[in-house]
Amino acid sequence: MNKCGLLAMLLTPLLLPAVQASEKTQLFEHINQRLAWMKDVAGYKAAHHQAIEDLAQEARVSALAVNSADLLGLQPQSIKPFIRAQMDAAKAIQYRYRADWLSKPEEKWTPLPLSVAREKIAQHSTQTFQQLAQLLKAGDRIEEDDRPVFNRLISQHNITDSDKSMIFNALKQASLK
Repeated sequence: MNKCGLLAMLLTPLLLPAVQASEKTQLFEHINQRLAWMKDVAGYKAAHHQAIEDLAQEARVSALAVNSADLLGLQPQSIKPFIRAQMDAAKAIQYRYRADWLSKPEEKWTPLPLSVAREKIAQHSTQTFQQLAQLLKAGDRIEEDDRPVFNRLISQHNITDSDKSMIFNALKQASLK
């Protein structure tokens, strides 16, 4: 064995936790970025007098997300609570924005069209499932020890600790087929 091979063999156990932490960080950042679009969704719906809750849209999103997760090798039943938790937190964030705007309307800001925001949300959802599948296939899991990093990285305006907890607890249940 050459010196580089020996060095790699000796360093791999030391580097593995950092690589895993980086993958988890990316996963959590995708979740955070998905939630970042809720202000635009809330603003568009407010401007167009649309209800925040759209059960038909939620059913479509849920079905597409479950199918996407399934194709990536994730166990659909283990992913459904995570999808639901993200949608519930997203609605809560939107309601909080709308409540804030009753007393202090947003100035000099125009939300993106709903179709654009939904496309961005879908992209982040896909990236989240890809990252989660990669993490689980590498033999890692979301553990309770990951909660502090998750809570730090999920940093959107109008998200509460209980929203974060709901998403994290559901994420911990995710598994492969």
